[in-house]
Amino acid sequence: MPKNRTTSFKKSSLLVLLLTFFMVLPAWAQQEARPGDVDSVENIVTALYDAYGTEDGKEFDWDRIRSLFHPNAILIPNIEQRQGSLDALSLDEFQEWIDEAVKPLQDAGRSFHEIGYHTQIDQYGNIANVMSSYKKYVDGELIPQFGINSIQLVYNADRWWITGIAWDETYSGGPIPEMYGGTPDS
Repeated sequence: MPKNRTTSFKKSSLLVLLLTFFMVLPAWAQQEARPGDVDSVENIVTALYDAYGTEDGKEFDWDRIRSLFHPNAILIPNIEQRQGSLDALSLDEFQEWIDEAVKPLQDAGRSFHEIGYHTQIDQYGNIANVMSSYKKYVDGELIPQFGINSIQLVYNADRWWITGIAWDETYSGGPIPEMYGGTPDS
């Protein structure tokens, strides 16, 4: 009988070890962040905008973008962009949605950039919320799509992590209030 208990214990231990391995695997598989990208709230927001752009039809820098986000982060587009549906997207779902949306630009060899122009940071201890107003450019020309990203961040393991972003744009949210930089003319 003692042999069965030992065998049972070994199988249980192996099962726990395998489950633990598969639970932490996504964190291991995540791209490592550039040191300067995640050492401050300001830097992680700057890195996000830097990586979220394309030149000459190339893809976004998804490895860099992923390195900024906690593996369980959620992204919530405004409901008009999702045809009236309030969706909380994983980073994988967000990437699929954005890649599909910008495919016509990429196929035509065009560029796209979203640029932050006003940032308000509210921080308490190891948490922060950033209200970041943005504008968009296609082939270097400003397009009339402005909005605000509400970016939630947590400091852990000697770095900042983006844990979520929700956003809205002027076509549904109205003009950007002056306290967030106002709606830009250019």
